Amino acid sequence: MKKRGNYLVPVIIVMIASVLIGACDPVQEPPADLTPATDLPTVTVSTSLPELLPTATEMAVPFSVNGESIPVSYYQNEILRYRDGLAEQTSEPTEDEIRTKVLEYLVEQQLLAQAARQNGYQVSDQQLQERIDLLVSELGSGGALTNWMQSNHYDDSEFRLALQLSMEAAWQRDQIAQSVPDAVEQVRAQQIFASTQTGADRALNSLNAGADFNTLAWEYSPESGGELGWFPRGYLLYPEVEEAAFSLEPGSYSEIIRSAIGYHILLVLGHEAEQPLTTDARVSLQSRALEDWLAQARSSAQIVLDLP
Repeated sequence: MKKRGNYLVPVIIVMIASVLIGACDPVQEPPADLTPATDLPTVTVSTSLPELLPTATEMAVPFSVNGESIPVSYYQNEILRYRDGLAEQTSEPTEDEIRTKVLEYLVEQQLLAQAARQNGYQVSDQQLQERIDLLVSELGSGGALTNWMQSNHYDDSEFRLALQLSMEAAWQRDQIAQSVPDAVEQVRAQQIFASTQTGADRALNSLNAGADFNTLAWEYSPESGGELGWFPRGYLLYPEVEEAAFSLEPGSYSEIIRSAIGYHILLVLGHEAEQPLTTDARVSLQSRALEDWLAQARSSAQIVLDLP
């Protein structure tokens, strides 16, 4: 019934710092048939570090976000990294689906990184080198880092670019997460849930005849008594149920509410203008805040995707 937040979990895992620090087993070398196809679209991206700029040849393809482009190799190798992550899955997406996922990720990463720079966050050469030195220390040697990079389709300049972008994007995500307050308007509710209209009608008729809501809730949901706890707007999976909860006065119960999974009758136990968020609710709101931010950023960005 409640949402599960997945905040800060990107579609494609290229959070280089956390991956390397926590990695015990590097990604295996991909099979030979995973070499990028010759008809893959090429893309380009600029970076604030002059030494990481791609060559003029790499910059030839029209793929950009607000005038910034991504190197051809970065896009193509990201496809390889994405494929490597699918190695243990039983069903593999199509080539078009893979390319779409990669492009979406790269666009979102660029939008976040650009916003971080605009908001004053700058990754200096020294900070970048310090992060790399930390990774070397965590892995045990520079050779171990080199082996990991080779196994995961990075050369030195592309690895530095990926690390810089991931640091910038992570900083901006943190700013978005911190914008969610610790306490917001919330409702505490209990429900009687029935899988059929007949069962819901029977419960409502009993309530209208004077039956105790709590007793009926435990009869219909013996595992939880229908307790939904405190929740903010945008947290429940079914907006029609949430809308009813926020429209009721404490102590009153609803009519039958139909959702995709069945039939609900709600009793509002409390309604506070500011109630501390649970960890799960906070993560869910942070995830929604990130989704809303990215949707707004995409709508106002100049994104050129002239790909075949």
